[in-house]
Amino acid sequence: MIKRESKVREKILETASDLFYTQGYHVTGINEIIEKSCVAKATFYSHFPSKEDLCLSYIHTMNLRDIELIMNELKRRKSPYKRFMASIEVLKPLMLSTQFKGCRFLNIVPEIKDPKNPIRKEGILHFEAFRPILRDLSQELIDSDSKKFNHLNSKKLADDYLTIQMGAIALCEIYHDIWPVDQAIDFVKRLIKK
Repeated sequence: MIKRESKVREKILETASDLFYTQGYHVTGINEIIEKSCVAKATFYSHFPSKEDLCLSYIHTMNLRDIELIMNELKRRKSPYKRFMASIEVLKPLMLSTQFKGCRFLNIVPEIKDPKNPIRKEGILHFEAFRPILRDLSQELIDSDSKKFNHLNSKKLADDYLTIQMGAIALCEIYHDIWPVDQAIDFVKRLIKK
């Protein structure tokens, strides 16, 4: 019984994830999620008391998935330079595979205007979880060749890197083209050179 309940919950969450990502949070209604999940209204509410609770689960689940994805990619790359570049190089296949739908978090956070809203706060946690990873990668790069990279500051570099990545993702979504990622990769390479 618990396994079945878990599968039903996963199905609702998967359906909502697709709808929130493709349509947005505000446009997606609970009735549409219920209908496309093929569950009864009572079943939906037994798993998620509200649309907000569902969205919080969606953001939390996607955050864990994305962090795992980048950590797995980093494990595959051995040199500090390749590990540093991995974070932006993974954007190209990601943008192509999602048909330029952009970043789930970059899409949903601006929909919620109230800075105290739990959805907005949870969405921002994605970026806050990602920043230390970028800082560590930046410091690892600097430490790998202190002579070559002594002009860099790991905190500033990480924040610049995140800004460049988010800009590239946003422009890919706007233009429905991959050139912003190519530009961002070139820019990051120039950013770390003296």
